[in-house]
Amino acid sequence: MQRLKWIAASGAILMAYNAALGGLAWWQRDDLLGDSLREAMVVAEILAEEVENSIDRADRTLSGVGEVLQALPSTQELHDPYAHRLLIRRHAISPALRSLFLVGPDGTLRNSSSTPEIAPVDVGDRDYFKVHAKGGADGFFIGPAIKGRIDGNWLIPVSRAVEDRFGRIAMVVGGSLIPEAIERMITSHRVPDGFRVAVTLRDGSPIACLGVPSCAAAPNGSGTNLAERFPNAEQATGDFVSYLPGEAGVGAFVRGGQYGIAVAVQADNGQILQPWRAKLHFILALAGIGSIGLLLGIIALHHQMRHRRMAMLQLEQANTSLESKVAERTKELAEGEERLRSFIMAARDAVVIIDQRGIISEFNPSAVELFGYSADEVRGHSVNMLMPDNYAREHDGHLERGKPSGQRAIGRGREMIGRRKNGSEFPIELTVGTHPMGGGRVHVGVIRDITERKANEDTLRRLANTDGLTGVLNRRSFTEEGNRLFTLAERHGRNLAVLMIDADHFKSVNDTHGHDIGDVVLKVLAREVASVLRTTDIFGRLGGEEFAALLPETDPAGAEDLAWKVVEAVRGLSVPLPDGSTLKFTVSVGIGCRRDGISSLDAVLKESDTALYVAKQSGRNRAARQIPVDVK
Repeated sequence: MQRLKWIAASGAILMAYNAALGGLAWWQRDDLLGDSLREAMVVAEILAEEVENSIDRADRTLSGVGEVLQALPSTQELHDPYAHRLLIRRHAISPALRSLFLVGPDGTLRNSSSTPEIAPVDVGDRDYFKVHAKGGADGFFIGPAIKGRIDGNWLIPVSRAVEDRFGRIAMVVGGSLIPEAIERMITSHRVPDGFRVAVTLRDGSPIACLGVPSCAAAPNGSGTNLAERFPNAEQATGDFVSYLPGEAGVGAFVRGGQYGIAVAVQADNGQILQPWRAKLHFILALAGIGSIGLLLGIIALHHQMRHRRMAMLQLEQANTSLESKVAERTKELAEGEERLRSFIMAARDAVVIIDQRGIISEFNPSAVELFGYSADEVRGHSVNMLMPDNYAREHDGHLERGKPSGQRAIGRGREMIGRRKNGSEFPIELTVGTHPMGGGRVHVGVIRDITERKANEDTLRRLANTDGLTGVLNRRSFTEEGNRLFTLAERHGRNLAVLMIDADHFKSVNDTHGHDIGDVVLKVLAREVASVLRTTDIFGRLGGEEFAALLPETDPAGAEDLAWKVVEAVRGLSVPLPDGSTLKFTVSVGIGCRRDGISSLDAVLKESDTALYVAKQSGRNRAARQIPVDVK
């Protein structure tokens, strides 16, 4: 019976050992796939944002050219030199475009940034012309990759229509994105071996690829449409998916919110798991050798237990040498205690040991460096000298409630405040263990300075709530705080107003002076408006050049007065330009107020946005509340 118990125990130990090795191998496999999945998602998100930003810059370039063409009809003539210079200048600040060109309403190519004299070329059959010719809408178009008819290079067409004063199509402003530029975006991320990447339009037409045969436009490419493989969600990931042609595996999919650009990143699980499979031989060998070792150990233990009784008899005969053995053991314990003290003294974290009365008995060099006291200055004194008074009182309570059972006295991983010798206070993380010793208890505290970690947390919290350019509240934080204040005003029947503030002709500032000057204008605008507002008001950037201010306890007359102060303050601003001149700009302000019948902040924002439109239509540089307000 005893032998059967040993056999059963041996089997259980061997099974547990091999199960642990198998679980470790499977965890390594899942960890490898998880890392690949996270990397695929990061690459997909960044690529989608980069490509959408590139297309947005092209869109704004086309819009700027279109506005000039509408203002100067003569530039719509064939080979107009001013139009050609305009295209060259716009092309120079748009490196992602291969060229800019103008197409007449008859489908004939009229001008191009690539050459001052261009032979009439009929592009009426091109999608970028037909989509505007059919509807005549002033909308942005981006199409699949095609070959240019002038130089034969592959390009991704983008275009916008320009209407005359009768609403008819007068010109199509076109451009060609460089597919190689998007491919360089892909390769710049240095995706690992085994990853495939595809960037497509909204309808699944590929515009750039990596590792996907017959995907992107190329001399021998077929331009395979990938829409049927893509998920319906805006973002998706999976361990075993088939977003792209080839072997199924880890994949991530992201679709841009503005232009619908889709990015799919697919990995071959077989190639990803190749290093893991190479390690399986080692794990199998370890399982075999370990099992044999455990079995031999169990056999040895069994033989040892058999001879235990004999050893007990021999122990009785060895009573005469007990005193010498006790002395040897005492010496070993002393040496162990000395080694433990050496470990404490060498620890990188501060270590403070106190007795059950809170008196410091050990203070390692890291604690000396952290608190500024020498070990002799604190040894024999209360640990309360290392903490502010309120924490000291709380610590005394912990000591009074402590039990001699070895339970922790203060807590594990607890954040609190420490106090240095010079009186300065700083955040620390304290881990305390309680241990019996010599008929009493000692408390071992491990202390770590977390000042840098707290500063990083504060920085992350601030970045999550403010606009990165202007430093005011971002849209999410403004909406959250605004809804809270609106709820209070609604509950207590108090006044509340909203100012919708928008920079006049801001697009023209960006197109004329560049986005760097536009960013400076937004910063100056935000700083000036914030200086006019009261400390109780909240101010945020909703997007682009649009800002909003929420005014608690403010009736319509007070809101209107403050709105005009904002208009007049901005009216007096100027921004220095690189050429030595200055740029002046104005704002329009729409006023919305809480009243009976309006039950949400969104409704007040909508009312102020409508009033802003009235101010814009009334000539800008003014404030309005539902009806135009006379200029002051």
